[in-house]
Amino acid sequence: MKQLSGRVAVVTGAASGIGLAMATRFAAEGMRCVLADIEEGALQRAVDGLRRGGAAAVGVRTDVSSAADVQALADAAIAEFGAVHVLCNNAGVGGGTDFAKTPLDTWEWVLGVNLWGVIHGCRTFLPLLLEQDEGHIVNTSSMAALNGHPLGLAPYTVSMRVVKTRIARPPTTLKSASAPTLLPIQFRWAEVMRSGH
Repeated sequence: MKQLSGRVAVVTGAASGIGLAMATRFAAEGMRCVLADIEEGALQRAVDGLRRGGAAAVGVRTDVSSAADVQALADAAIAEFGAVHVLCNNAGVGGGTDFAKTPLDTWEWVLGVNLWGVIHGCRTFLPLLLEQDEGHIVNTSSMAALNGHPLGLAPYTVSMRVVKTRIARPPTTLKSASAPTLLPIQFRWAEVMRSGH
């Protein structure tokens, strides 16, 4: 994408970490930003910070494991800014240990966010992006997709591998990218945000 100013970026997991860094950079380049996160307080602080810097930004509380929430995110982005040019499927959580010791509900939670979140994002936003002259999808994965994880984290490793190898490049002419990342992730906070815990 050659022209960033005035374009619209949607970033999931945008209240902190990599997602907030992406949104901050997009805003610095003049993009209008839609930040999505499940943690409302942190999301509002992130949006307020971007606005203080002069950015056009809105926040939408989103559970990416819910197709309805992701559709509501897309609807909010279109209602606010009229278009979407970049989607960053960045929301992610870590959990579990080795395969044999990980309970089913942990598998469902991690795959719901890390895998289904990306699937919902791509399925919901791809038709919108294809209607425009240019659109980009960035699916954040991790080095666990290539090397596994030293702590086991079987559900996390499985989800990252699938995102990296099967979803990274949608089978269309849409320009897309996969962004494997090796950064410290705050799994402790992700566990706190886990639904029902």
